[in-house]
Amino acid sequence: AFRVWTRTDMSAPANAFEAPPKVELTKDQARDALNKTNELLKLPENVQKMDMAKAQMAAQPDNIMMLMMLVLPVATQALLPILAEFGFPQDQGGLMMFMSAVGKHKDDAEISALGKQMRATFVPENLEPVVTAMLSGGGAM
Repeated sequence: AFRVWTRTDMSAPANAFEAPPKVELTKDQARDALNKTNELLKLPENVQKMDMAKAQMAAQPDNIMMLMMLVLPVATQALLPILAEFGFPQDQGGLMMFMSAVGKHKDDAEISALGKQMRATFVPENLEPVVTAMLSGGGAM
């Protein structure tokens, strides 16, 4: 006999091909999440890890794949508590969804400034247009 596996955690997709649930943030939630995010990114241990990842990327500063492989995983790890608190998947895709969700409120000057502050910690200035283009489907800042 075999056991039938059943899913109990419905917050995650059933398989890799199923899209994760869409998370929307109100302006207040986006502002709160970005403030918490920027505080987390300022913690000395996160600054140190981010600086190490960016140093590894320095050899190929224009390579978006280096950003995806070296820097974004560090940012994702640092921001797991924020992703969990606001209902985003706790992975790199969740980080991108989070950035897109807060980007929907880019018309709010405070949220826009907080979003730029967040991205400046892990997206090199020269790659900002590429990252923005990647997120533009979701209204990224």
